[in-house]
Amino acid sequence: MLSSIPKIRKLLVGEEKLVRYKPMERDFFDFLGKNKEEKVLNLAKRVASTTFYSDEFFKKRKQIFEYILDFWSHSLIYFDYLKETGRGPNLARRPFLAPCAVSDEEDLDFNEQYRWDTFFQNLGLALVGGFKLAINQLLNIADVFNEYKRVPNALTTSYLSHSQPPLEIFSVFDLLNYGALKGEWTKKIISMVEKELFIEWWDYQSGKKHLRQNEELIERYGLLTRYTPIHHHPLLASCEDGKDHNLVSATFGSNYLPVQLNAIIYGILTYLIKYYQDENLGNDKEKVGIYQSFKERLYHDFQKVFWCEKTGWEGFRNYSILKGEEGPILYGDLAAEIWPLFVGLATKKQALITKENLKKYYAGDYGLAVTSLILRKRSDIFKKLEDSWQFQWEYPNCWPPLMYIAVEGLKNYGYFREALIYQKNWVNFVEKEFFTSGRFFEKYVYSKNMVSEPGYYGTMKGFGWTVGVYLRFLNNLVKENFLD
Repeated sequence: MLSSIPKIRKLLVGEEKLVRYKPMERDFFDFLGKNKEEKVLNLAKRVASTTFYSDEFFKKRKQIFEYILDFWSHSLIYFDYLKETGRGPNLARRPFLAPCAVSDEEDLDFNEQYRWDTFFQNLGLALVGGFKLAINQLLNIADVFNEYKRVPNALTTSYLSHSQPPLEIFSVFDLLNYGALKGEWTKKIISMVEKELFIEWWDYQSGKKHLRQNEELIERYGLLTRYTPIHHHPLLASCEDGKDHNLVSATFGSNYLPVQLNAIIYGILTYLIKYYQDENLGNDKEKVGIYQSFKERLYHDFQKVFWCEKTGWEGFRNYSILKGEEGPILYGDLAAEIWPLFVGLATKKQALITKENLKKYYAGDYGLAVTSLILRKRSDIFKKLEDSWQFQWEYPNCWPPLMYIAVEGLKNYGYFREALIYQKNWVNFVEKEFFTSGRFFEKYVYSKNMVSEPGYYGTMKGFGWTVGVYLRFLNNLVKENFLD
C-alpha cells in the first residue's frame, strides 16, 4: 500500500521527488572574464583595485578568490516560479544567491533567497561589478511585495507570516555608488520601499488585527514601531530583525521597541530624501518635505526612548513596553549599540560613548561579540536557563553582518583607525580559519579560546554574507595600506 504512494504522486504531480534547486546554466559572472583563471585574477584586481593590486596580494589569497568564485557559482539558484521547494512554493522569479552552496547536501535547508542576507551578499557583488545579479535579487523582493504586500524573510510562501529588515534602499544607493546605472529597476525598488514603510512598518489605523503600532503606542512613543504581535512564539518575532534566536526576543517577543528596526527606518527616510532631492533620480520637492518632517519626528522619538543615561548603561538600548516594566532593556545587545551610528542617528557624544562601549564590552581578539557577557551578567533579564545557549545570536558568537554595521558606523563618526583595526583583526582571523578548513562560515567566535555556539541548526558553511563582508573589509584594508 505505502509503495504505491510515490507512483500515485508521480501520476498526479508529475514527479517523484521535490526538486530542491536548479543550478544556473547561464554564466552570471562573465563580466569577470571568459574562463575561471581569468575570472579569479580579475576578482582579485577588483577587490584590491588596479592602484593597490600586487602579485603578493594575489598569491597569498588566490585560493580564497577561487573559493569565492566557486561558491557564488554553486549558490546561484533558479527555481521555477511557484515550484514546490520543500518550504512551500518559490516566490523568486529571477536567479538569486542562496546563503549556502547547493553542492553542500547538508546545507540544503537554506537554499532560498533571504531578505536580510541579500543586502550583505550585494555588498560583494557591487564591489566587483556584479550589478545584474544584485539587481535581480532586489527585483525578486519587489515582485513579492507587489503580489503579497509583504516581504517574507525568505522568498517562499511558508515564511509569509513575518518579514525581515528592509534594507533594499541601502542596497540601491550602494549599487549606484559603485557604478550601476539607474533605470526602471531603481524606480521599482523605491516604490516598494515607500509603500512598505506605510503598509508594514508604520501600520497605525491600517485595519490590521495585529498592529505594530496602536493609538496607545503612538501617543506614548510617537513614530517608533515594533515587531508584529501576530507571532505567539517569540522566536518568530526575533526573525523579523534578522537576528533569530536571541535572549531579548525570547523574553519580550513583540513587547519591546527595537533599536535596530527603528534605526533602519530612519535610514530609509534619509535615503528617500536623498532620492527625491536628486534631479536625476526622484526629483520631487514635495516628497522631500514630507519625508524630512517624518525624519525629524522620528529622530526626536528615537532619542527620547532609546538613549539610556543610567550609570553603567550609557548607550542605545532596546525598550520594554511590557505593562509595569516599561523602560530601557538593560542588556548588552551589540545591534542596539551600533545601528544608530550606521544611519547617522547618534550625536558626537553618543558616538564616542558607543565607541568606548564596543571596546569595553564587546571587543575580542577577532571581532565584536553579538552580546556582551559583562553587561549580560548585570542584566535583570539574564537567567541561566537550561537551554539558554541555544540562542546563537548571543555571546561568544561574532556575526559578519554586525561587524559590517559596526565598522561603517564608526567610520561615519570619524573613528577610522578603530574601524580599520576591527576590520584587520577579523579579516586575519577569517583568512586563518579558511586556510585551516577551506571554507567560510556563517558565524565565528569573537575571541581566543572560544567555541562557537551552534544554535538550533549548527554552523552553516558558505557563506553568502561572510563573502560580501570579507570582500568589503579586504578592499578597505588594501586601500588604507593596513594589511599585514
